[in-house]
Parts: sequence; C-alpha cells; structure tokens
Amino acid sequence: MRVAFRTIGCRLNQAETARIAAQFEAVGYEIVHNTDDADICIIHGCAVTEVAEKKCARLARSLKQGKRQPIVVLAGCIAEVGSKKLLSSSEADLSIGQADKFSIPGILATRLGLDTKAAHSTESDILTPKFFTTRALIPVQDGCNFRCSYCIVPEARGNPASRASVEILQEAERLADAGYREVVLTGANIGCYTDSGLSLLHLLEKIESIHGIERIRLSSIELSTIEADIATYMRSSEKLCRYLHIPLQSGSDRILTSMRRRYDTTAYRRAIEQILANNTPVGLGTDVIVGFPGEDHAAFAETVSFVKSLPFSNLHVFRYSKRPGTVAAEMPNHIQEQEKKNRSNTVMALGQELKRTFAAQFTGKSVSLLVEKVSDKGLASGWTGEYVEAAIYGEDLNANQIITFEPTSLSDTILQGEAPSK
Repeated sequence: MRVAFRTIGCRLNQAETARIAAQFEAVGYEIVHNTDDADICIIHGCAVTEVAEKKCARLARSLKQGKRQPIVVLAGCIAEVGSKKLLSSSEADLSIGQADKFSIPGILATRLGLDTKAAHSTESDILTPKFFTTRALIPVQDGCNFRCSYCIVPEARGNPASRASVEILQEAERLADAGYREVVLTGANIGCYTDSGLSLLHLLEKIESIHGIERIRLSSIELSTIEADIATYMRSSEKLCRYLHIPLQSGSDRILTSMRRRYDTTAYRRAIEQILANNTPVGLGTDVIVGFPGEDHAAFAETVSFVKSLPFSNLHVFRYSKRPGTVAAEMPNHIQEQEKKNRSNTVMALGQELKRTFAAQFTGKSVSLLVEKVSDKGLASGWTGEYVEAAIYGEDLNANQIITFEPTSLSDTILQGEAPSK
C-alpha cells in the first residue's frame, strides 16, 4: 500500500514525521509524496495555534472529500489536545495521540485486518529517513514543563523526556553514512536535554566527532537553559553553525511576567551580548508573540523598540492564539484580531529589514553554502552556516555540496554570487 505524509508545525514534528515514515517503509509500505497517489495519508498536526489546528482539520476534510478518499489519520499534538468538535469536523478516520503515534503501522494493520506482527517495527528495523533533502533533523528530546501562560505544549507533549545518547549517536552515524552533511538537533525544549549526566553540550561534542557530519545546527533554545555554554563552545567548534534561535516573545517586562517567561529584557539583552562577545558574526533568530492579552500600545511599542535594539537576523512572528486550558486564555483584555494582524505586519516588516542588514555584511566576504537545490538554469540555492539564504551560478553544481564563495551582491535578503572556478 502507498502512504503519504503531511506535516504541520515545528521542526520536531518534521523530525518525528520522518521517523514515522521510516517505520512504514520498514514494514513494506511505499512512501509517496503526492496525496492523490496514496491509499493512506498521515497528517502529523500542530495544536500550538488555532490557525494550525484549523489547517490540519481542513486538509483532512479535503482529502476525505476528494476523488481518491484515502484513509486519513490525524496524529500528534492535534490529536492529543484538539477539541472533539474539531476532530469530528476533520472527517479523519483515526486520531492518534502522542503515546501511540510511533505505532501507527500496527494500529492500521489491526484496522485493515493485516498481519499485525509484520506491521510492528523495532528501533533496529528503522531505516535512515529519506524524508530529508540535505539537512537531516534529529529529535533529541520531547516535552516541556516551563508552563508559559500561553502555551499548550506541556498538555500536548508532557514533561521533558530525553532520548538515549547512544540512540541519537547511532542515528547521526546512519545519517552520515547515507550522505547527509548537516544535522539539526531538535526538540520541544532542547536546552533541557540530559541523559545519565550527559548534557546537550556533551552530545554536541560527540556528534562533532562523527566522520561525514560537517555541520551541526541547533533548533530553538530557551534562554536560561545552557545558551551561554553553547556560545562558548561555538567559538572553538569547527562544525556547529554560527546561528542561535532564542525566543523572546515580548520586549515588555510587564508582558513577559504575564507570559510567565523566566527572564526580563535586561537578562535577555545581557545573554545576547555575551553570545556575541568574541563570537561574531552570529545569526540570531527569535520568536515574537503580538497581541497577548493586556498588550496595550505602549507594551507593543516596547517590543518594537527592544527588537530594533538587537542585531536579530531572523524573526518568527506569531499572533497570540487563545488555547483552551492555558492560563492566558482566561486573562482579561484580549486584543482584537485586526489589531493583532496590524502588529504582526509591523514586526514582520521590521524582521525583513533586520534580515537584510545582517545579510549585507557578508557581501565580499567568504561564506559557506550548503546547496539544497539546483534549478534547470544552474542556479544553486541554500543556506550559509549563519542561516542566510544564498544563491550561486556555476557548472556541475549538485544538491548536498558545501561550497565556499564570496557573495558579490544582495537581492533583497539573498546573497548572490558565482561558484569558484575549479
């Protein structure tokens, strides 16, 4: 049978989808990319925002109402905390939560009357995921107990739980053997990683020794975990990418307190300055939530001012989304949707400006590009270690090459140049 996957949500979701796909492949399913060709469609969905939830339900409904009408499974956070009304409206055949999402082949085998023993794979059966192009995602932990007032993740994913380091390193070695040159470590709160006294920093050191892995990238890391240790390690590491994504959420101390974040703007600024000290240039990404309950115009202005004051290179902007069951959902002074949209547009425009400013400093300087795709016209595109988008023209360029070149121009936020002659 043929199975297709659609992932909505974070990098952790994407990494877990690849693992689920590998399980299906290990027991004989054919993985297809086009849902029109699939007998089964797995939607690995997100519940962090209302927009994501509705997108999952809408996709499931469109698949069930299409010509092929495959078996549709909603899996992950959307199935764990989505309302009964939402799940029912999706018309999905099955909703499978966090505890069972890595047993979907067996669950489907039972439903379809197949040999259930043949449909259960073990960790040793799992093949190297083929869902990735050039950057491979490795989940290192799951869950979070920070319990920010707006966040549904603790309910959706539970308390922090780390994967065994041996298992992670074996996966990294398999990926290296399969030709992947960059790996991204991801999780719900990766700074909390621990395994028998082994921290995220120790894990980085071990992955750095794996032959074939040339780049290591970290997904989002929370302030107050181990960001300072990571920044120190970055200065001497030959493989850790010079990019850190550290969520801010608000530039107003009053709103940060209401959000139940574990820092104020002074602590955040101090941490960023420490990261940049003797360690530039470093790409800095962050998350910003606009329209949080009680965020008046003055608080929003504080956020804009604070973001402008730091050399961010990448902003992820979210409109506050009311999540039933969270503390923030019961707070007074919710912001109108149109005002949230206006504020989001303001911060996103600022983000583009900051991204251009950061990228511009690399023109005329040597950068390293991991090629992710090559067009028919010979234009190779991908990302630098600092997470700046780049594109080069040249001969005999292929995906998964790492090319060092000097950008000659900047097109909007994209570095451009020619591949060095051989």
